[in-house]
Amino acid sequence: MRSITLLALCLLVCGLAAGQENPPAGLQVVYALTATTQKQMLSAIYAYEPASGLRSLLYRDTPEGSRLLLKMGGSDLQGVARAIPPGDVYGVMGPTTAPGGATPSDAVSRIRLGGEATKPATPERVFPLPLCFSLASAYGLWNRAPVFAVSPDASRFAVYALRVGEVRLDRPTIRLLSASGAEEWRIPLDHPDLYVADLAFSPDGGSLAYSVMPQGDEHTLDEALLPKAGVYLADIAARTTRQLYPGFVDAVAWGPRPDQITAAARVGDFWSTRYIGLVLVLPLGRKVREFSLRGAVTALAYSDDGEWLAVAAHYQRAERIWIYPVSGGWGQQAKIEPQSGERIALLGWARLALQTGAESAPARP
Repeated sequence: MRSITLLALCLLVCGLAAGQENPPAGLQVVYALTATTQKQMLSAIYAYEPASGLRSLLYRDTPEGSRLLLKMGGSDLQGVARAIPPGDVYGVMGPTTAPGGATPSDAVSRIRLGGEATKPATPERVFPLPLCFSLASAYGLWNRAPVFAVSPDASRFAVYALRVGEVRLDRPTIRLLSASGAEEWRIPLDHPDLYVADLAFSPDGGSLAYSVMPQGDEHTLDEALLPKAGVYLADIAARTTRQLYPGFVDAVAWGPRPDQITAAARVGDFWSTRYIGLVLVLPLGRKVREFSLRGAVTALAYSDDGEWLAVAAHYQRAERIWIYPVSGGWGQQAKIEPQSGERIALLGWARLALQTGAESAPARP
């Protein structure tokens, strides 16, 4: 009898431990796949429910008209579109190339999720945001896709910009915009050779965390700029900014608690390809937790309840998404397999009732 009781207890404990490795039904990771080997680089957005393994197509670019803008070179949506629970995605959309002699009709757009799986959502234009990033290339193309963030209530937007329409800015700048598109505040960086790697709003939308990194390679990097790298905190009401944590940080997320920020930091020096997760507590930015991360991290996203962390990274020559329980554990790799020539971008989380017609495997853009 005693051995049976111990066996039952073991099964119960093991079952609880296994259950902790999966978010509950209804909680999905939202991601995008971009086909980069086709002549037209089209993107599609999917929801993946770890509890069931189901995947559902939520949105698909069409060859005609406006599309989700891609980062030139990266050719993906990392940081250019964001999922806002329970079921919205905001992104910057526009034509693929800037028309000659005219300002393109770029706009912040909203994609409402949760419709029928067989009928991908139609984007709604929120406000215009033309030519916010970089200059025309030698081939007459524009990299108009910024690093972009949305407050949890969608009342504020943050955009990393090098220009405002046709006007070029003196230094790289974060623009804070209202829901109408009106500019509330500009945060210029300290040097033209610095850039913003990631942005994250606080749960109340009153603060903005952002990571700053220096531009350059082994030949052009100005080492005098290295001390300026790190996580910064902007108080929107007070119009103040400060460096919260020095280091080489490629991704930030607000959480898991409202007074905490998580950073994916390179281990050691600027050239490192190993990463760790750091949980910083406000107001001083003191490190209260450190955890291992696989591969070169490109994005972090907490679920709206702060219980789950999704991490996108380049690992073993492939792009992957991992899901970690905040309560502890090894986490799991999401069953999302990009095909050759596809780029994956983690957009965040949603709470959706997946349709019975949801795809058992991702459709291709």
